[in-house]
Amino acid sequence: MPTTPHPAGPPVDLLALLEELTGGHRTGHREHPVAHPLPVDTDPAELAALRDALGERAGRPRSLARDGAVAPDATRERGGALLEPFGGELLELSAWGHRAHWIGLGRIATATATATATATGSGPVLVVADRPDPARAGLPATSSWVECLAALTGWTPQPRPAVDWPAVEAALGTALPPDYRELVETFGPGSFDGYVDLLTPGGGSLDLRRWAAEVPADLFAPHPAFPAPGGLLRWGGSEQETDFTWRTGAADPADWPVLVREDHAGAWRRFDCGLAEFLARMLTEVGLGFEPSHLVDHHFFETFEGFEDSGGSDGSGAFFKA
Repeated sequence: MPTTPHPAGPPVDLLALLEELTGGHRTGHREHPVAHPLPVDTDPAELAALRDALGERAGRPRSLARDGAVAPDATRERGGALLEPFGGELLELSAWGHRAHWIGLGRIATATATATATATGSGPVLVVADRPDPARAGLPATSSWVECLAALTGWTPQPRPAVDWPAVEAALGTALPPDYRELVETFGPGSFDGYVDLLTPGGGSLDLRRWAAEVPADLFAPHPAFPAPGGLLRWGGSEQETDFTWRTGAADPADWPVLVREDHAGAWRRFDCGLAEFLARMLTEVGLGFEPSHLVDHHFFETFEGFEDSGGSDGSGAFFKA
């Protein structure tokens, strides 16, 4: 599992550089990897904080080079493209697969000329290369993340009563993210890979409003629970005691990040993306460490319709239009 983030957080300039090199994590279709040597005197604590931030977002790194030797399994499919900018000066390199990019952080040998001699040393380097996004493999770039999930799971949407979203949101006291609404309308109540159960309006024991109303205020500590300002709102459950939530608070629910805790005593992990994108990456990105990505050969969605009470949260069916 990823390491605990550095208490001070990564410095803004290094994160800004990473965002610039990855183009905000949009595929740049660059011909060659881009290497950016960092100042030799970069604070080691700042580099550690950046590593922690990468680990939190993308899981465990893969070691591509150590003590000047390249790993024998450093193929292009496993991040080997990050090695291309370097020759014998590469000393060590760790790689993370994150969305449509490989991101490498390591050290290279440096040489400084003086009036009498050349001094050798080493300095940090950040390098970025494009990779096929595993969550969108073979799909048109215009596909929504819900459409990606349908393709990943082989799901064909079924006719179902339309959700009365104004009634749902009035009952909750908040608007909901648009990708969640699309997800519910496409899939309905059910489970992805038997690993995460989707809470839906009027979903019987998996009713979104019922779970929001019955959550103890301290369940998500140190974060508050919704409806407290910025409180966590659960959107999914799991037999593995994993908490799947949004962090509310942003004026536009489309900007709510996903926060996940894999057991009630564990650390929270934040994913700065929507719910549908998170689900697609949870199923496909091995580096994130979720079981479906490495234990399930063929992803699936199991519908609960016909097994769950499909009425409204109060049994009246009020969340569905006639």
